[in-house]
This record gives sequence, structure tokens and C-alpha cells, in this order.
Amino acid sequence: MKLTFKSKKLLANTTFSPEKAKKLVNTDYYKTQSENMRKYEYLEQEKIRLSTPKWDKVTQLLDYYKNLGSTQPSSTGRALLGIYNKNVGAVHANPPIKNYNLISIIAKPETLLLAYKEIKGNKGSLSKGGAVSKEAYMNMSAVQKEAYLKSFSLPDGMSFYQLNLISKLIRTGKYPWGTSSRIYIDKPGQPEKKRPITIPPFTDRLVQKAIELVLQAIYEPYFESMNRSFGYRSNKSTLDALAAVLSTSTTGMRTAVEGDVEGAFDNVDRKILINILKNRIQDTKFIKLIEDRLNYDFVEKESNLRIRPDLGIPQGGTDSPILFNIYMHELDVFVHKELPQVLEKLNSKIKVDRVISKTFTSIKAEKKKYLRNLKAKKTELAKLPREDNLEVIPLKKEVYSLVKKIRLTEHRKNRISSSPSNRRILRFFYVRYADDWLLLTNGDKEIAQILKKKIANFLKDQLKLTLSEKKTLITDITKKTAKYLGFELKISSRGALRKTEIKNKTSKRRFILSKKSGLLVWAQPDRQRLIDRLHMKGFCTKAGFPTTLPWLSCLEAHAIIERFNATIRGLAQYYLPAIRNRAKIHRWIYILRYSCLKTLAQKYKSTISKIFKRFGHNLNSKKNQTVRIRVEQKVRDKTVYKDWTLLTYNDLVSGPEHKNRFKKATKIFWDREFGVIGKYELGKGNMPKVTNEDFLEKITWVSWRTAAAIDMPCANCGTDKLVHQHHIKHIRKRAYTLIPEQQSYQQIMAESKYPYAKIATSL
Repeated sequence: MKLTFKSKKLLANTTFSPEKAKKLVNTDYYKTQSENMRKYEYLEQEKIRLSTPKWDKVTQLLDYYKNLGSTQPSSTGRALLGIYNKNVGAVHANPPIKNYNLISIIAKPETLLLAYKEIKGNKGSLSKGGAVSKEAYMNMSAVQKEAYLKSFSLPDGMSFYQLNLISKLIRTGKYPWGTSSRIYIDKPGQPEKKRPITIPPFTDRLVQKAIELVLQAIYEPYFESMNRSFGYRSNKSTLDALAAVLSTSTTGMRTAVEGDVEGAFDNVDRKILINILKNRIQDTKFIKLIEDRLNYDFVEKESNLRIRPDLGIPQGGTDSPILFNIYMHELDVFVHKELPQVLEKLNSKIKVDRVISKTFTSIKAEKKKYLRNLKAKKTELAKLPREDNLEVIPLKKEVYSLVKKIRLTEHRKNRISSSPSNRRILRFFYVRYADDWLLLTNGDKEIAQILKKKIANFLKDQLKLTLSEKKTLITDITKKTAKYLGFELKISSRGALRKTEIKNKTSKRRFILSKKSGLLVWAQPDRQRLIDRLHMKGFCTKAGFPTTLPWLSCLEAHAIIERFNATIRGLAQYYLPAIRNRAKIHRWIYILRYSCLKTLAQKYKSTISKIFKRFGHNLNSKKNQTVRIRVEQKVRDKTVYKDWTLLTYNDLVSGPEHKNRFKKATKIFWDREFGVIGKYELGKGNMPKVTNEDFLEKITWVSWRTAAAIDMPCANCGTDKLVHQHHIKHIRKRAYTLIPEQQSYQQIMAESKYPYAKIATSL
């Protein structure tokens, strides 16, 4: 009877909704871009017409602040760097050192200015919080009311007066924390589930960011030293977490525990968090500021219901991520102090002498037997006369059969470990990204169950958190994949094979395969997650067949290609550095490419083959054939051309940049393992952090440059009296030609290079 096996077909589990898919595509921005491309020469003339008046004054102002920066280092930078260096030197101190006089750093106008610089351009910076209750408002002093009311207009209206006002209230312990607004957004990849987001008033976010700057200086050395937490941290990403998981630290790890904490943010016990902070902070005013900040209330946007929860850190506060990391750092410490003791007891019951697996030994013996038989058959064959001898043919068949058996035996031997699983010295490796953690061990599922129970008990008893039984899975990754951060993790049931060439006198090259020691964990994209998300966004059917995005077909052809290229490039940048086999993303790039081609075909009421005939590029190469859109522009009586080319798989995988990113992340991981703390390169456009190289020099420049921006004259008329900051949301989604001439400040903002333009305008 012939057996047939059917592989499980990969199907999306999400439901496609055109309305939700449209929200995920920023069509307004691309329509505006297309319109501005057509008016390129006109816009260049408008930039000259709208250039800032009084350029000499602006230049003098910038030079003045630049000179200040070269002679007066940032006082906030020196204070933060001092705290950071103090904690770097005390990483292993027991009992832990205390940090003092923190409230004076948070209350510095310069600290608040740096906080303002970092959050003013954030997505949602113009979102307003809720209103405090009437009773709470009446109990405020006149100064508190002024600061509270300003929170509804900021970031517009920012000035040195406002910073000094907030500074005074923080210093005296009278800062009036406002009321947040609670909204619900779709969970990524799970549109049927909602995530609560709490939006504080802008001044609250400003103070929270100042708190975060101080907490980073205190706690980053301890996070760095532990080197197991990668979520919600500056200079860290999912790639750093994957570099840790795929490092040689996890060699031979066969069992994975995928940890998930139920309602992690919403169930944080505030009293426990305050006690954790008190272990390293001795400043009653600072602790009181944190207690008042955690004792928040919010107003439900839809029902207008006011709620004051007893538990939790609100998702949406700028300091919420670091507070949560400080809370969960206790779990990291427990895992690295207590679990080794558990494994040590188990290892004491294991005989540590080298034992060869019975299966491994029996296969080696079987191979030797076949080799002896083969040698005997060859000797017998050599003695027989070759001419017209009927005994030669069956003997040759026996020889070929033995050669085949020897090869198969070698493959079987390479697939298994030479050391039996019940005689291994037990090890584990743990990593955490926000509330998702992963524990790998070379033990079996029973060992993993013991470790999981220990962690669950600690979370319940010490942190008052619950480990989700449904989502916390134990997986044998030699048979099934474990899922973490959008990747599937697997380990081969045998070591990697080494291909070695045999030197011989013949011209034909021959090789042998031998097994390397150690079993390495490798990663590939999470296929179920990818097909769910691509189907949810309308790129493909449930079965993964590319589909048209009709709401994009109204855009210009180059805008369609740019929109799809952004998605393709994002997919490649996320997965390519970490996956072992690059071809594993080929299918997903294919879906996006042909979804783009189908959208272009709908736009031109044509077919894909005709689109290739019209816009085809590199058609003679199967690997590189794609489409290219060329746009003609006239600039100062000169005709120039700009091309948009749909990315191919080869475009993405060629070049070493992805491998270099992973190598860099791996090097950083091992540097931290050997005790190096901080010293990160500052990324372009990023705000300097205490862990960056030359922090004081860089933060000084940012501080004075931000002060200069607030001191600037009006970009509309050039006056320097009664000037305030002005922000307009989604200005880049509005075509320049549609802005009325009376709103000249909006025209100036539309011409700026920033998506969320910030300029000063006179009142």
C-alpha cells in the first residue's frame, strides 16, 4: 500500500475589512506628493518667496547660541552623565547605591526644554488629554490653573516663561497632574481586539519625559549589565533580541518556553513599583512626584466616564515603558539568580562522565559491518574472471547495495547527537522584549515545565502578575517551531554538516560530509503572522494569492510604486538580517510585487503582461525584470527625469548591508556579555542618550539649538515680539496649491522638509 502525505496549507486566520485596510494606507500623503510633483518648478519659486525674513538676525542668533554651546556645557547633560557614571561603577554593588537630589534635575528648565525637543514632533503630540473634575480644578492655585490650562494648547505656545512656570511647580511639589483621555485602537495583526491607549495632557507628557531622562541615567547600567532586556530601550531593537537568541549562547538548546504575561501594563502593582524605585532612589520629592503621576485618572472618550484605576501603568505615557522595564527587571534578576540553582540541583544527579549514545554507537557498528562486507565482496569480485561470467552481475549489485547502505547509515549517524539527552549538563538562556520573554534550555519538556513553574510563582508572589497559561507554550524546537517577535525559531535534530574536499589524483572533485559539534538555533519569518497581516491589509487572499488594492489605483503610477516599495523595504529590513535562509522571504515579496502590478493594471485598465510591455525594465533577466516609471520635470528651463523602480527580490538580498547589521548587533551583544556598558554610536536624527558616545558634547549642542529655535523671530513677518510656536497636524497631506494665500504660515510649513513642520508665528 502506497502512503501519501498532504502538507498543511497555510491560510490566513484574519478577516479582511476594506474600511480598516484603507485606514492603514496613507493615500492623502501620496496624492499631495503627486500634486506637488506636477507643480515642482512653481514650488521652488515659492520657497524663495516665502524664505524667512531677517536672515541676518537669524544667523546672528544661531551664532550666539553656538558660541554658548562651545563655552558652556549643558548643566543637565553633566548631571545626567554624573548619575550614569556613578551607577556604571556600582553595577555589582551590594547593597545597591542610592541616588539623591533628582527632583532638582527634573525641575531644571533645560531638562524640560530637552524633553520638549524630544516629544514635540511625536505622532500624537497634538492629541489633547481629558479635563480634570470641577472639584480638582477649584482646589488648584492660580499658578497651577495657569499651567494646567496651558496643557491644552501645547506644544503651541511653548516659551521660556512656560518652562520656568512648570519648573517652579515641580520644585515646590505642586505640579498639577491632569486627566488623561482613554481611546482604543486595533491591535497589530488582530483587528478584532482593541488596545487601550491613555493620552495625557501635553505638559504631563513633558514632565514624564523629563522623569524618563533621569531614570535612564540610573537604570541603563543595570539593564546593560544584565543584557537580557531589549524592549522599550534606546539603541535597542528586535534585531538585538534576535542576535542574542541566535548567538552561540543557545547552542544545543532544544526546548523553548514562550512566555506571555496577562495584561502586563494594566496589572502592575504601584506599591511594589515604588518600593523597587526606593531601592536605588533616596529623594522623597522625586518619589512623591512618581506616586502622584501613577495615581492618575482618565476619561473614556466615547462614554465620557471618569475612572481612577488602582493598578497599572497607563499605556501612552512617555515614561510608562521605562517604569515597566524597571518593574520587570526584577524578573530578569530572579531568572539569573534562582534558576541556575534549580539546574545545579538537577545537574548534581547527572553523571558527568562522557557517555556515547547507544543509538549512535549501534549505527557506527552497523556501518563497520557494511564496510567489512563491502571489502569482502570487492575481494570476491576481483578474483572472478570478467569475460562471459554470469556471477559478476549479481555480485556487482550487492556491492552497489552495500555502498548505498553505508551512505544512508552515515546520514542517520549525522542526524543524531552522540550524547544522550538524559546525560547532558543542563543549561538555559533567557531573553525578554517588553512583556514577552523566551527561555531556551537543552533539557526536555519536563525540565522546561519546572522552570516555567518557578517563573510563574515568582510573578504571582513578588510582582502580582499572572503568566498566561494559554499563550505560554513549551515547544520541542527540534520538531516544531517556537514563535518570538515575528520569527519562527528552530534547531536541527543534528549538527551542521561540514563539506570537505578529498584530494585525489583524478580530475573529478570529491567531497565528504562530516558533522560539526553543536546544534545552532536558526530563525525564519513567522509565516502565519505574515499571511494574516498581508491578508488583513488587502495584499492577498486567505490562501496568499496577490490581490489588487483598488483604493490605491487612483494615485499616480510612481506614487503606487513608492507606496509598495516602502512596504517591501520594511519587510526586508526587519527579516533579512536575522533569517538563515534568505529565500524564505521570497514568497512575501512576490505577493507584494504582484499586488502592486495588479493595482497598476487596474489603474490603466490593462493586464500585468501589458504593464510589463509598457513600463518593463530588465526584461531579459528573469531575476531582475521589473517595472519602472519615469516622470519628466522642468526646472529652470532644464528637463530632468526621475525614476521609480519596483523593488525585486535580488535588489533586496544583494549587498552585505543586512549581514553587517546582524554582525554589528551580535558584536554589541557579546561586548555587553564581557562587561562593556554603553558607548553606542548616535544614529542620524536621534536624540543623544547617556549611553551614546560623547553624550555631553552632543546634548550640549541639542540643548542650545533648541533654545535658539524658541528664541527665533516669526518666520512669517520677521517680528520678535509676542511670538509663539505653531503646529498644524497633517500639513503634508494637503496640496500646496490648495492652501489659501491668507494662511501664509501654513504655506511656509508645507514647504518645510519636516512632515510635522514647526515654525514660529506672531500672535
